[in-house]
Amino acid sequence: MIDDELEGTLSLQLDNVDFDRLLRAVAKIKGLSFYQENDIYYLGKASQHEQYTEKMDEPVAIVGESLPSEMPLVSTTVKLHFAKASDVMKSLTTGSGSLLSPSGTITFDDRSNVLLIQDDARSIKNIKKLIAELDKPIEQIVIEARIVTITDESLKELGVRWGIFNPTEAAHRVSGSLDANGFSNISNNLNVNFATTVTPAGSLALQVAKINGRLLDLELTALERENNVEIIASPRLLTTNKKSASIKQGTEIPYVVTNGKNDTQSVEFREAVLGLEVTPHISKDNNILLDLLVSQNSPGNRVAYGQGNEVVSIDKQEINTQVFAKDGETIVLGGVFHDTITKGIDKVPLLGDIPGIKRLFSKESERHQKRELVIFVTPHILKQGERMEMAKKEKHFKQIEKAKK
Repeated sequence: MIDDELEGTLSLQLDNVDFDRLLRAVAKIKGLSFYQENDIYYLGKASQHEQYTEKMDEPVAIVGESLPSEMPLVSTTVKLHFAKASDVMKSLTTGSGSLLSPSGTITFDDRSNVLLIQDDARSIKNIKKLIAELDKPIEQIVIEARIVTITDESLKELGVRWGIFNPTEAAHRVSGSLDANGFSNISNNLNVNFATTVTPAGSLALQVAKINGRLLDLELTALERENNVEIIASPRLLTTNKKSASIKQGTEIPYVVTNGKNDTQSVEFREAVLGLEVTPHISKDNNILLDLLVSQNSPGNRVAYGQGNEVVSIDKQEINTQVFAKDGETIVLGGVFHDTITKGIDKVPLLGDIPGIKRLFSKESERHQKRELVIFVTPHILKQGERMEMAKKEKHFKQIEKAKK
């Protein structure tokens, strides 16, 4: 008979132990009451005055586990430098693999990030070993992004400069090499597609290339001076392994929502933003798997509903993909196109402004310009020295911002 209040698990390896001796061993290990009456065994919690103290006639051979007397409890503190004390405590106490003895306790101080442990000396030694494995710095990654819009002509020009040609959209191969202009040589099977032919509007593409970041910045800066490239944003995102980082730029559009039950109205907002979300996963060989989500959502046409009501639609374009990159490689995302139509009048000076005859010396013109949204993403794993330098720069920038206020 086992007391209903008893619960938990106990793992033992036994050698030629009968049932009676097994129950006596369990009772002694866990401090339970145990007795036998009329061939019935009773096992339950010991009261203050009733605890099993009967000595066994023969020692029980329990492989890998001795039956020591109750060991004195020792209190200690462990200062954590990288991991959160609450997370480490959860790892030490959750599940059946807890390293604490039945008498052991553990708590934490969130302010000082310290663990407070009370247990026997042997358990504390094992716990400290595991804490040392858990309290290690997590690899950090800087993700540099360059979000630009570029004309179709300039995009073709970049393709010629890089020596990349794509005769067919299905092949996804490149011919030649990228040795020119200081770029590293790349094999012919890379999915790089700065197309020299017109790509259908609205199509999405993913291009990957190993590009020298400094030279890329020089190329973009030169094109910006020629008004062929508009650099929308150049964010630097700092995150840790397997933690997402994101940036958004845009606006929120209000919508009036009516509750059908009580006819009450409320205002909700939907985002119309340019967004980039990146989640890096670092492998053992320092390759980086990037989960990339790029969204280009913009206000669309006004849509009428009900009686005289209108709402603004949202035009959504998204790229959601995974791609491998080495430390320092640049991922190129593109394929979101915008057609801009500019209307104007070409006229002969003076004569084109004379009423009655100005139409003879002027004409209306319409110019189409195709621009593509292109995003360059470069992940870089921070080394220990670089982390300290990055922390100093962030502290310096915060001081500057505080001084401005």
